[in-house]
Amino acid sequence: MIGELLFLTGSACAIAAVLVLRFSWARPLRSRPLNTAGWFLIAVSIAAGWSFAGAWGVTVMLLWMTMAAFFILAFAAWKSPPARRKPSNRRAGMLPESGEPLRLGSRFITFFLVALAAMVSSVALAIATRWIALIADASDANANVLALFAAPLGWTILAFLILMSDSRKCQLAILAVPVAAAIPAFITGSPL
Repeated sequence: MIGELLFLTGSACAIAAVLVLRFSWARPLRSRPLNTAGWFLIAVSIAAGWSFAGAWGVTVMLLWMTMAAFFILAFAAWKSPPARRKPSNRRAGMLPESGEPLRLGSRFITFFLVALAAMVSSVALAIATRWIALIADASDANANVLALFAAPLGWTILAFLILMSDSRKCQLAILAVPVAAAIPAFITGSPL
């Protein structure tokens, strides 16, 4: 009975939180009390979900919030007026305008840095993560899981940082940091 009450309270607070925050953010001047109330309702919803079923309960509460936000945003998109001007035909610098150089060499280098060099650098980050985990007395299985987690996450972050950098020197420095972090693992002969 108490579990069902917690579930219903958390679900209602999750939906109400999204409604209150949407109402607050749609105003010309945002209201601090409404924002506080919305975030408080989120905290109550998560606490109720945790009390009801732990991590699964929190997940269910977050699903309620996501579903409420989806319906609110879908309704707002449906009710919004169409754009008054035609969107630009040019895609954000993907293709050069007529007469501009293609810069194929620069584009190939960027692709190489993001696809291949960032992958190698993320593998180096995974090796360094495994080495640090083993030094911290983690078991081999736990160290392997951490390394397998660090590689794709590191690749994603490195790709983002490389694409947001303005200069090649900065891009190369970003790639060099994880490789430098893996050097102690190679020197000590840590098993891969």
